[in-house]
Amino acid sequence: MKTDKDQVTRNLLQFCYHCEDAHLCTTEEACKACWAENGWYEPEAEAAGAEETRQLLQFYYA
Repeated sequence: MKTDKDQVTRNLLQFCYHCEDAHLCTTEEACKACWAENGWYEPEAEAAGAEETRQLLQFYYA
């Protein structure tokens, strides 16, 4: 069974390997806050991308 810790670990390995403060990110929220602070993550862009994907899938399968 996968846990939130597995997801955080995967994200740390994928996105935070170069960050000297990566050890401080212990939750997904902490990671996203750090990424947003450093300009690597934009919640609005993620939401827009999710909406675009939803619309595309509706187009394909509707």
